[in-house]
Amino acid sequence: MQSRDSVARQTLRSQMSFSWTPHVFTKYPSSVVLLLMLASACGGSGAPTGPSFGPPAIPPLPGNEVLTGQVTDRTTSAPLPGATVVFSQPHPSPYATTDGSGHYSLTGLPGPGSGALVWAAAEGYEDDLHYYRAASQDFRLYPIERIPAGGSTVVTVHSDDSLCWEQHPRAGWGNDYVCRMVRIVPTDGVMTLEALSIGGGSRPPLVVAVRAGNRVLDERLGNPVSVQLTGGTEVIAFVEMVSGSPTSQSFTLTTSMAPR
Repeated sequence: MQSRDSVARQTLRSQMSFSWTPHVFTKYPSSVVLLLMLASACGGSGAPTGPSFGPPAIPPLPGNEVLTGQVTDRTTSAPLPGATVVFSQPHPSPYATTDGSGHYSLTGLPGPGSGALVWAAAEGYEDDLHYYRAASQDFRLYPIERIPAGGSTVVTVHSDDSLCWEQHPRAGWGNDYVCRMVRIVPTDGVMTLEALSIGGGSRPPLVVAVRAGNRVLDERLGNPVSVQLTGGTEVIAFVEMVSGSPTSQSFTLTTSMAPR
């Protein structure tokens, strides 16, 4: 069996080679890819890239179920008009756009519990990814957080946060994880990232991806973890927690730079 590190590398690289418009997921050559998502992180950021011209026709969906809900800002609870909600099956991915009060409706879906994924994305926000398990699902998106190289931030992971983009293609393989993402703009050198529990608990899993534009250059699993960087890249840190954990957990994420 592959190690989690090996699988994380493969799935994150695959995930970040996807870029999407509100019409369809399209896999591009690695030289022109991606936010996330299948990105966002995050893979890419997962934020919409804007409407494409001449989109392919969306094929009939495989069922008669309707998925409804609302997309809001996680920090303010304000509705997010114009956000996009995407269903993972079939290809191209069916989607809906939220109205002025942040509500959406996706029709023609299979019944909940089919193993499919559904997520919401909006400009300036991290994607929110969940299993399709109910006929009504709300999404609460965190604004994208960026810190400078050498900086630190407190990250609180909640049990209902987004599934981790870097691990979602292996659903059913071991534990599922929820996570928060933090982006760091580095300078030349070696960056070391470390996440420590506030209150003295165990260290969380930490996955770090290095991206230049829409191209993934490196990804590592560890805590602490070090990556070699050049200017013009962006680091995305996934601070993780096992899905279903009974309580929220807060961590201090610190970064430091050293010469190569």
